[in-house]
Amino acid sequence: MKIGILGQGKWGKTIKKLLAENGHEPLGFHHTDNTWEQQLDCLCIAIPVQHIRQTLHRFPNPECPVISLSKGLEITTGKRVTEIIKDVWKNENVGALSGPTFSEEILAGLPAAAVVSSEKEALGIFFQNIFHSRTFRVYRTTDLVGLELGGALKNVYAIAGGLCYGLALGENAHASLLTRSLAEMTRLGVAAGGKAETFFGLSGVGDLFLTASSMKSRNFRLGMRIASGIPLTKALSMESTVIEGYPTAFSVHKSALFSKQKKPVADEIYKILYEGKNIQASVMDLLRRQVGEED
Repeated sequence: MKIGILGQGKWGKTIKKLLAENGHEPLGFHHTDNTWEQQLDCLCIAIPVQHIRQTLHRFPNPECPVISLSKGLEITTGKRVTEIIKDVWKNENVGALSGPTFSEEILAGLPAAAVVSSEKEALGIFFQNIFHSRTFRVYRTTDLVGLELGGALKNVYAIAGGLCYGLALGENAHASLLTRSLAEMTRLGVAAGGKAETFFGLSGVGDLFLTASSMKSRNFRLGMRIASGIPLTKALSMESTVIEGYPTAFSVHKSALFSKQKKPVADEIYKILYEGKNIQASVMDLLRRQVGEED
């Protein structure tokens, strides 16, 4: 099949190689282009979330299924990527791919697993068949809301993981932080219409544990750098691409969907990033919270 890839960054090029190995004809499109060279059978979106809306406005609806490979929430609206696609192109044949997938390892042919999702079962199968390979195992779910939110929210908690490591709080603290972060992610995702079980899969706990524990993660590195005393503005500028956890933390804090949900870790990350709160003060405030049943 002819499969377009909008976005030629590291992840876009990784998916292009994977698709070619699967026998497809991948066609790369830079985000500054404004047209499709030919009719496509499928289009992948692989550009930073905060640039997706303005980029899609430059292109016509490709009139084919569209799958998001990007993880995050639009900072101005709090919308998921498939919602942005529907807004701009009025295309209802949408889906998303998510999971614990570092580009470098996939390019090296190392084994990995991910999940594709569409609210339409047949479309989910279509996407699954495109990406699944000998070394890239692909599952599917119809919980598009849960899958996209898992991929977006884990970026916020990956920053927290980096802070924990940067402050040398220990392995006990890190394990506890990730466990409570997963509980928060699940709570927020269910409040927005996702299914709890989705957050205990690859697009939830799998992606969280990977990105909140590894220096290969931009969000984790941001937390580490802030913890080491590097000013936020400089820490953000040290990456060549958008650190999605930064705008997503803002979206989570401002979203009416999450306003009544208990989210102490996400709240503290927002205060550190946007209000300049002292990191040690945030740690102490989390530890001093009233105890209760595990939820």
